[in-house]
Amino acid sequence: QAFCCTFAAAPMASSGVAPPSGGAGGGGAAAAVGNAALHGAQRGAAIAQKGVVNLTIYVQRNPTIVSALCCLVGAALSVISLLSIIGVAQMSNEKNWTPRDSMQMFYQFIFGFVLVLVDMKEPWANSFFGLQTKLFLYCNFLASQTGRACFYFYVGSISLFLLPSSEMWRIVYIILGGWLCLLGLVMLGLRFSQCCCGNDPPQNPPTVGQATHVQS
Repeated sequence: QAFCCTFAAAPMASSGVAPPSGGAGGGGAAAAVGNAALHGAQRGAAIAQKGVVNLTIYVQRNPTIVSALCCLVGAALSVISLLSIIGVAQMSNEKNWTPRDSMQMFYQFIFGFVLVLVDMKEPWANSFFGLQTKLFLYCNFLASQTGRACFYFYVGSISLFLLPSSEMWRIVYIILGGWLCLLGLVMLGLRFSQCCCGNDPPQNPPTVGQATHVQS
């Protein structure tokens, strides 16, 4: 799917700006301030008249079954990490957690939330302040299946080698990490099969207000 955002600046009128008048004592200072304001207004109008900036982002969507699995694994990662932070899930046999452990679980929670947000349906994800669109705008690598696969490998490798001291949670994290790496391989396979079949995204950007759907 393609998002097309347009930013336009309206021209500023500079004819109505005039330097304020002052008395005999403060006339020079007031005139200087007025001239500076007039100069700034003229520069702003010149910049605004240069035109409109179009920004188009192509987002490659996964098949429904792959997106559902990605959302489930991401949600499981976030929930388990949150339970670890609040102390419900005991990952370690030690009584007290170090700040490093808490920070690591916090990052795992954020990563899981991002995984859910990336593959969630667009109307659902954007119902909360347009989070999915903003995520693709500022983290453009997540819009492509290749970039998303690399992110899955990164999070999956962290989960695989986290290795908590608790035997049960060690198995849970190995399963989660294995699923994340497997989903990354699936996305790479979808991307390369798409390239071989010649179904690359269109090169011509859509017009403002239109969207181009790209689905494997």
